[in-house]
Order: sequence, then C-alpha cells, then structure tokens
Amino acid sequence: MEAAPPSHLFHCSDLHTRALALQPDHPAPRLACVFDQLQYQPTHLLRKPAHGMTSIGHRYILVGIETDPGRYHGEHASRPMLLDRSAAEQVLAHIAADLKKLLPLVHQCSMTMAGALFDQTQVLRPQLPVFAALETLQKSSNPGNDFQPRVLSIGASEDQMPLADLQPFKNIPLGLLQILPVLISGPAEFLNPLADEMEHRFLEHGQLSAQSAMGLESHFRVSVNHTRLMTLTDLNALLRLQLEHYGFLPLWELLDAAITNPAEELEVETIGGIRFSRRNGAVHVFFESFDYWASQGGGAAIAAEKQRLQSAYVDWTREYRRYLTMLTAHGVEVVQHLPGQPDVALADTYLVEKSTMAPGCRPATVTEHSAGDLGTVAITVIDRQRQINFYPLLARGLNDVQQHIRDRGMDGDAAFPGRICYDENSRQLVADNLPREI
Repeated sequence: MEAAPPSHLFHCSDLHTRALALQPDHPAPRLACVFDQLQYQPTHLLRKPAHGMTSIGHRYILVGIETDPGRYHGEHASRPMLLDRSAAEQVLAHIAADLKKLLPLVHQCSMTMAGALFDQTQVLRPQLPVFAALETLQKSSNPGNDFQPRVLSIGASEDQMPLADLQPFKNIPLGLLQILPVLISGPAEFLNPLADEMEHRFLEHGQLSAQSAMGLESHFRVSVNHTRLMTLTDLNALLRLQLEHYGFLPLWELLDAAITNPAEELEVETIGGIRFSRRNGAVHVFFESFDYWASQGGGAAIAAEKQRLQSAYVDWTREYRRYLTMLTAHGVEVVQHLPGQPDVALADTYLVEKSTMAPGCRPATVTEHSAGDLGTVAITVIDRQRQINFYPLLARGLNDVQQHIRDRGMDGDAAFPGRICYDENSRQLVADNLPREI
C-alpha cells in the first residue's frame, strides 16, 4: 500500500471557511460586509495588570487585512513576507498615525508590533500566545514602573522572529483574512477609556487610510482588498459569524470557552448529534467505530439497506473530523475516548478494532473503506482468518496505519471499492471480495 498524504485523511482542505468544506452556493461572509453585522460588546479579551502592578496594562488590537488567497496556492504560491526591523517600523508608523487620528489618547501609550501576518487560528488560541510574546518584548524594552510611551517594532532576522510565538505557522493553508496584531500598553487612566472608544470607533471608522493600506501591500507583498482596525473581541465575533453561518455554532462555543474562560466546563451537541465536553482544560469526545455506531451508537436506528448506513456514517465522520481539525488548529487539546470509557484516553494516532465478523470466501487482505471528499474512513485487514479494522484518529494516522500493516507483513491483495463495505445483517464492516479467477 502506498502512503497517502495526511490531507487525504482528514480531508478538510483548508481552515475556517475552507476547513468546513463549505458549499459553493453559500459563500463565506466578507470582512467589509461582516463588520456591518457586528454589534458593540464589552471587551473581555484583555490582559489586566499583574497583581501588585497598579499602573501598566495592555489592550489587544489588530489590523484585519482581506487579501487575495489565490496567491497563497498553486505553482507560484507565495506567503506574506516577514519584515525586518526597518520595514516593520515603517508599517507601524502608518498604523500609529491612523490610530492617533482616531483615538488621540493613544499617544500616551506604547505600541508594539511584530513584522508578521498571522492566520486567525494562530491569534485566537488559549492564552493568546502572540499577544503574550508582544507583552514580553514590550516589558523588556520598558522595565520597571517608570513607563515611557514608545513605539516598538519587532523585525525578523534571516526569516526568524525573536520569539517562537511570533513566527507565523508555515504548515497551515492561508485564507483571505490575515491578521497584524498590535499591543497597546499604558497606564490604566488612559487604557480604560481607550478600550471603550476602540469598541465603538473601530466599528464605525476603523478602516485604515489609503497610505497605510499601500504600506501593508508593498511591505508584506500581499494584495489588499480591505483593511481595518479591530479589537480582539471583534475578531472573535467575526469567527462566530463565520462558524454560525455554516451551522458550527457549537464549535465556536468550545473555542470561545478555551480562549476566554479556560476554567469553564461546557458540553455542546453538534447538528449530527456528536457531544463534545470541555473539562480540565481539554475537549473530550467519544469516537464511534462503524460497528459500534451502527449497532449501539448514533446510527442504531438507521436502516441498513441501500448503503444508508454508509451515507450516514460518512456524514458523522465528516462532522467529527471537522471539529477535531478546527479545535486542533486553534491549539485546543482534544482527548478522544471509546464509548463507555470516559477515563481512558485514546493515545495512539489510530484505533485497532478486533472484529467478530468471519471473513468471506475470497476476501481482500486489505480493504480501504473510503468516501469521496472524506478520503479513507477505515481499513479492514484479514490476518490469519481474523478481521481487524483500523480507524485513523489524527491526520497522520493513515500513514501510521499503513506502516503498521507493512511492518507486520499484512499487506497482500488490496481492494479500493470507493465505498464502505458492510454486512447489512450484522451491521459490521466486512472485507471486499476479490473477483473470482476464471
């Protein structure tokens, strides 16, 4: 068996609107239009001064840049540039000028920015690591309690940022929205009124000037369709609109809890009936193999004839994988369990299930159960008249399953029926039958 790339397994081809494998007749909301739908919300994504420090606090804002995602893919794909310190200074100077026109009080505060663009999955993560890194560098440049307003631009050297959390992820597909985080730091008497002003003013007048947009375009080498100032609350609300638009509001609820209220316990149920629970800093979910799902789980009431179980289990698996993909992309820990074993985590990248089915007359040694855009759902292996089913649990799990099969010499005749093979009476996976020899 040839190893398949991980994207074949969890075939969510992109993140957010892309990872959800969205219908073409329901296009994703665009940044300029989405802001018309946002309403003022009190800022809750803020970093308060540490206990004992009475003066200096931080506010998180960002520049949302709607770009042309076409240039990030294909033969001549290119990602946004990492800026050196000089280029970062020029970009921050443009943004600072726009900010001061909109919010005069901001001149009493410091501004810190790294010369890098980020996907929202890297920005909206537990503990907000990008902003935490900006805080670290801001504090090191302004030690003690003798605060002096300054503008701090952070550049890359040989394509490396000074802190790992400021290095844009390279292993994710980029979308149209790119994020430029900016840290505002200063005394509480300036920051508190600024926070309220930001929420109102950014929504109404947050579009950057033409000079700033041109600076972003030329330095980062991206095409800028629309760009505006946002708060972190705005970005979180935008994510909610994106996910709710496609029926994934429970996913946003899990992400929001992990980012804004890590101690909160929460249980949600997806449209397909999958339950995810957040507790002890992680999201927990029960993985149901086809055999369990069809007999005791979510598919127990579905008729088995005419491949109805296949269609329903593919839908179940697709939704399950989308949630896992998105939660993991945002840095949220997901712990998988078998039904009835809430205290035992599935620690491997794939599940091994020993089937009670007896092999047929001419079973293929290896049967790949697959479904269109979803890719491989499970692999059935016949080994010494025993049937074993393998289920990838993580994106790299399919390659691990194939390596496991090769290492144990179980890779014989392989069948790729392009569907899920199951027995209608027992409601269990079966190996595909090889054609009879003539």
